[in-house]
Amino acid sequence: MLWTLLNALLFLGAGSAVAYLVLFATAARWGARPDVPPRPASWPRLAVYIPAYREDAVIVETARRAADHDYPGAFDVFVIADTLRPDTMATLDALPVTVVPLDVEESTKVKGLRHGIDATPEAAYDAAVVLDADNVMAPGFLEEGVRPLAGGARVVQGRRVSKNHDTALARLDGVSEAINNEIFRRGHRALGLSAALIGSGMALEMDLFRRSMAAIDTPDGFDKDLELRLLRAGIRIEYAPDAVVYDEKVRADAVFVEQRRRWIGAQAQYLRQHLAEGLRVLVQGGPLDYVDKVAQMLLPPRALLLAMLPALAVANAAAGSVGWAGAWAGLAALLAAGLVAAIPADRDDLSVLSLLHALPRAVWLGLRAFLRSREGLTPNTTTPHQASEVSAPSS
Repeated sequence: MLWTLLNALLFLGAGSAVAYLVLFATAARWGARPDVPPRPASWPRLAVYIPAYREDAVIVETARRAADHDYPGAFDVFVIADTLRPDTMATLDALPVTVVPLDVEESTKVKGLRHGIDATPEAAYDAAVVLDADNVMAPGFLEEGVRPLAGGARVVQGRRVSKNHDTALARLDGVSEAINNEIFRRGHRALGLSAALIGSGMALEMDLFRRSMAAIDTPDGFDKDLELRLLRAGIRIEYAPDAVVYDEKVRADAVFVEQRRRWIGAQAQYLRQHLAEGLRVLVQGGPLDYVDKVAQMLLPPRALLLAMLPALAVANAAAGSVGWAGAWAGLAALLAAGLVAAIPADRDDLSVLSLLHALPRAVWLGLRAFLRSREGLTPNTTTPHQASEVSAPSS
């Protein structure tokens, strides 16, 4: 009896998570595509912010390529130079970008962006674009990314694509990003809900960005804080899949674990802060986007699901519970089908065999990150990057 009750409770929770993922993966694959706004008569003036904390290996090339980006309107690039070497600073000063030096004891992305905003003349720009120090904008990124803003949107998330796939872990990390784009962005918009923010490759109304960042103070996971504030205020987040920005994927196990640990920790922190409010908004009929985001934060990490579902099927089979073994195996198969369906058809650079080869290791690393996620969020943290050429398709 106790075994059956335990199975039932676990199946209810895991089944809900799998159903959520499969629903939006299906919508992404077969749902209607949103209309692309027409070219505006005049293009927004843009401030492109690139926070760079100890990113000497990549920031010069990122800044150079950002400054050379082709955009029909006016834009300026602001590099928030936090703890960069003197030679890096000298090279940046020679580029057609605005270098905003920053030297604080506890560096965070929020502090960097605030500093960049403070250095921006009031009313000089219509919109802000945020990039990471390793990001490379594909041709047309700014044009496609801000076109919805010119059409009346207030926040737009572009499509991040893996810059490198030179290791099995980097390829798997790229697939994870692609799946997230489909489920949490394209799939959500296909069903009329807001797309999720990533923290880079996004564009916002300048005044909205300025006010929102002034209210945020967190050592990590600022994009989740920003997203929750926007959705609670009833602001819709659009998705621009044709606005492609390349993002470097992790190559080392330790970096992967640390990155995921911080992400899971931030999700748990914001869930604790917003769960009660999310339930209240649900009862009162408030913004559905906000309720959905709070519900989304209840989802367990996919690595945990990928490890747990087959393990429970095997455990039930060993215990003689054939029915439950079949149920768990069926749920695992449904999750696998949903994740495969969420891999974009245009990602022909992804080899299924190489992904399957890397999957067990990635699941193990994901479980390690989950177990360490209670260590807390700290300032002065960043994912280390190295110079790499773009090798992914832009489609």
